[in-house]
Amino acid sequence: MATLAFVEIPKVITDNWDGLTRGSLGLVGLPGLPSLRLGSHHLDVSGSLVGSYYFVLGYGLVLLLLVTLMFRSNLGLAFQAIREEEIAAEAAGIQVQRYRLLSLLLSAFFTGITGACYGHLIRYIEPGLVYGLHFSAIPMIFAICGGRFTILGPALAALVLYPVDQFIFHPLLPAGHEFLYGAVIILAILFMPSGVWGQVRKGHFVSIKTGSIE
Repeated sequence: MATLAFVEIPKVITDNWDGLTRGSLGLVGLPGLPSLRLGSHHLDVSGSLVGSYYFVLGYGLVLLLLVTLMFRSNLGLAFQAIREEEIAAEAAGIQVQRYRLLSLLLSAFFTGITGACYGHLIRYIEPGLVYGLHFSAIPMIFAICGGRFTILGPALAALVLYPVDQFIFHPLLPAGHEFLYGAVIILAILFMPSGVWGQVRKGHFVSIKTGSIE
């Protein structure tokens, strides 16, 4: 909750820094990402939807690989130890405050790179769009639904929930389509506290034979 509230600070700064951000008008006409060439293959990243799709897909796979490698390293083990029990982790010699700050910096770094790519893909940025509760809360919703303690879970939840929201619920309910995310949070907390992928990994899911939760 504190992280969500903190978003309001850069939003206010961006809204009032007209010389750099043009305030609430936003930045229009940003240059697109450069085209990628691999031998005879040419990928127009910003000029075509297909190019944008493959760029985002490749970027997402690279991030998943980096996160997987990180969490299998000593750094990842330290993060997981702090997540489970800070006092025990500190007793084991892990500098808790240092690693907490490092996790925040890593998260900000990858978020910043992703935001920069997003801005140059759509070529438009305005404070109400990028600092809204929508973009701030959706990653947490994907994590809760897919599995907070998994790597693939949030990614799979994003691949399923966001298209369902945009292509099904948004045309049917333009003013209230985001109720889908609220319903998903409630259902996940009540019936799948470990998330869908977390339940699958633990083997605790709805049994096909009995129809009951095991």
